[in-house]
Amino acid sequence: MRITKLMMVLSVFSLSLMVAGCQKEKFTSRDTSSLKPPPPPDDPDEPEEPVDPTLVLWTGADAADGWSTVGEVKIETAGKKEGTGFIQNTIANGSDFMQFIYKPAAAFDTKLTPTNGQFTFWWYLSDPSLLKADGQIEVNSSGDFDKEEYGWSIAALKPTLKPGWNEIKLNFSRADKAGGDFNPNAVKQFRVFFWTESTDHAELVSAVDGLMFRQAPPAPAVVFNSVDAADGWETVGSPNIVTDGKKEGTGFLQNTIKNGSDFMQFIYKNVDHPVNSTFTIQDGMLTFWWYVDDPSIIKADGQIELNSNGNFDKNEIHWNVADIIPKLKPGWNELKLKFSDAVVEGGDIDLASIKQFRIFFWTQSADHADLVTGVDGFKFIEAQ
Repeated sequence: MRITKLMMVLSVFSLSLMVAGCQKEKFTSRDTSSLKPPPPPDDPDEPEEPVDPTLVLWTGADAADGWSTVGEVKIETAGKKEGTGFIQNTIANGSDFMQFIYKPAAAFDTKLTPTNGQFTFWWYLSDPSLLKADGQIEVNSSGDFDKEEYGWSIAALKPTLKPGWNEIKLNFSRADKAGGDFNPNAVKQFRVFFWTESTDHAELVSAVDGLMFRQAPPAPAVVFNSVDAADGWETVGSPNIVTDGKKEGTGFLQNTIKNGSDFMQFIYKNVDHPVNSTFTIQDGMLTFWWYVDDPSIIKADGQIELNSNGNFDKNEIHWNVADIIPKLKPGWNELKLKFSDAVVEGGDIDLASIKQFRIFFWTQSADHADLVTGVDGFKFIEAQ
């Protein structure tokens, strides 16, 4: 009996060991299919456009102080462009005139100059097509109209205006001047005045907001001719486009005054497709590359010319080669010729319709080493 009990105990003990040995050991699962990846980090905020450090606010038109218009000054808030409000008025049917005038108690220093400044503001028009091509936008430093004043015509702006708010940007350098020198360090008055084409029209809602000054950004260059092909070009003999040693594009026009000769010219004529320089006499210039392998043998004579007529000496401006020779060096020379420094001949040039260029010059004698010369990269740029 004791043996039987002992055997039973041993059997139970052995069975316990077997069960314990068969138990599955638990491990952390490597299956991550049911797990959600962490959310991606938030995209960093896009960098804001840097604030123009030259931008100064004259008035946000948030209050009626200093303002006058036709009738009572009315400040609106819904739809403002700057600050908390703007000044609004309406040319009702039966009327044809509107103006907004701002004349604060103290003069305002723009911290700009007559050459680098820009006046900007927001102008609302419900229907610009109703505007008459008349009127003006003005700022002055006298406090009186037409004295120490810069003005910009509505007629020139009208084609660019759209229904709603228009951001108007007016460079000092392109202003019409009246009554003496404008002082940008003591601005005293603003006015915009305009008419509808008739008194029979739908109501024209108009408003102004955010009068500001800033330094005018550089104007984009306008390509007159890249001289990559002979089209439109004339010279002594046949035009020869060379690629090796070019300054712009893919080629340039080259020619040689050989020993025994003394004259050279390069002419570009494009009557059918004149080029708009986009600049004025005051703020524009012609720039191009002129190659001369030995400037010392050039005679102090000849000219560089632009015209809007298509014929020499008509509606032309020109610069004398004699004035340029002292600055020339052997090789390529980048010429920058201000319109304002040019001589006017045969009537005023239309800088929005340039049709012809010419440079002509001589050597001091016909006995000289061959003079290699060329031109490349004609552009109109802002005067510097």
